[in-house]
Amino acid sequence: MFETSNEIIKIARQLGEALKESGEYKAFCETRDAMKLNSDLKTKLDEFKIQKSVFDIEKEKENADEHVLDVISSRLEVLYNEISEIPEMKAYNEAEENLNMLMTAVNMTISSYVGAEEYTSNPEERPVGAADGACSHDCSKCHICG
Repeated sequence: MFETSNEIIKIARQLGEALKESGEYKAFCETRDAMKLNSDLKTKLDEFKIQKSVFDIEKEKENADEHVLDVISSRLEVLYNEISEIPEMKAYNEAEENLNMLMTAVNMTISSYVGAEEYTSNPEERPVGAADGACSHDCSKCHICG
């Protein structure tokens, strides 16, 4: 069907463009941009990164100070809880999850065509609705995902 790798790459680019036009990708970009505009969220994320870095450095020490680790760990937990309750962060996390699910479905669909024989040669063990090895996107009934 395809004579060269270049044709396959061309189709992959078209798929990439289609993904960029999807609602999932657009929602991801919108929520990412809204998240970046929230100065309180940015401040908390910056502090979280710094605290996490200090925690990791202290933890790697031969004689790590357990009190310091406990104090930083407590602060990290507080920050995490505060960050996760900020509406922009909640929306971003949901949009990121939806985009990841779409990307997983796309990857599984491609993989099911490329490597279907690697998973099983028995048609009864293939994903529901996938007599030809294609992904049905119903992971709950799929022996590969499930």
